Amino acid sequence: MHPVPIDEGAKDRRRIGPFWIEEGLGLVVTGAVILAVVIALYALAVVLRPA
Repeated sequence: MHPVPIDEGAKDRRRIGPFWIEEGLGLVVTGAVILAVVIALYALAVVLRPA
């Protein structure tokens, strides 16, 4: 098995170790939406917790 240079591959992908990381605005927006949902659910759980 030959090693693959880090800079070899598609322009919108990065390689970190054996993993390819997709880059782009869509991925950032998806991550932000997931984070916002988790924060909202946590805040809702804190507000509605039993006394």
